[in-house]
Amino acid sequence: MISYKVRVNRAGTFFVGITIFLGVAAVNTANNLLYIIVSFLLSFMLVSGVLSLYNLRGLRFELIPPAEVYADRVASFRVLVENSKRFPSFLIKVFADESMPLVFPIVRAKEEGNLSLKFKKRGFYAKLTLMVSSPFPVGLFERYYYVDVPVSVVVFPKPLEASSSELSAFAEDKGINLQSTKRGYDMVSSVREYRGEPLKLIHWKTTAKRGELFVKDMYEESAKPVVIDLDLLRGSLEEKVSKASYLVLKFTAEGRAVGLRYKELFVKPSTGQLHKRELLKTLALLQ
Repeated sequence: MISYKVRVNRAGTFFVGITIFLGVAAVNTANNLLYIIVSFLLSFMLVSGVLSLYNLRGLRFELIPPAEVYADRVASFRVLVENSKRFPSFLIKVFADESMPLVFPIVRAKEEGNLSLKFKKRGFYAKLTLMVSSPFPVGLFERYYYVDVPVSVVVFPKPLEASSSELSAFAEDKGINLQSTKRGYDMVSSVREYRGEPLKLIHWKTTAKRGELFVKDMYEESAKPVVIDLDLLRGSLEEKVSKASYLVLKFTAEGRAVGLRYKELFVKPSTGQLHKRELLKTLALLQ
């Protein structure tokens, strides 16, 4: 069950002070005009409170994380808000911890925006707690509540640059990749029929003999796979995990096949964004 709370703004403090002052004056002087004014002010406060409560009801929130979220780094989450009420909501503010607020001027049926979030620790987060508030209708008071929003996001370790001596343990070593998918490098692997490749790859001798276009398949000279062993890195476990995260990003950007080893854990080297994120996820959940 949602628990709604109220915070009095500076203008609201002034308004309450005036109401109390006039109320005391009305009691002391028995002035009917003052009683009418105080009644009007109290009624205004009551109507304002009812409207602010209705304004926050019937809202449902959804968080959509980006593809990669790193600890201690700002990440932009998509926030979807759905209004199930008959009338729209106004000036809806969404906070999370120390993040900058996301403001929806008006929420009719469904709106979306971006909320910048920062996580202090790596690991799996099943939900996030958001604070939803609004100064509607006149800004004297701000009503708010907290809501847990499912998110199911894995926060990757914060990359920490490894030292030169630690990098030397994973020095790049060039070798021949016999399963190259690229063509046009170094050594001829085989000859096959033409399928629209560049003219520089045409094997003219075979083409002349066969009377049809044939092209060369080439070996690619590429870096050998690298396995990041956490035991070769210095520091606490958290420092090792952060350095391993840095190395995964570095070697993946260089196009190398990257694997991971830690005690009994072993992840075979491979390439691609999906494999990179799988390695980072493994590091994020490492205990």
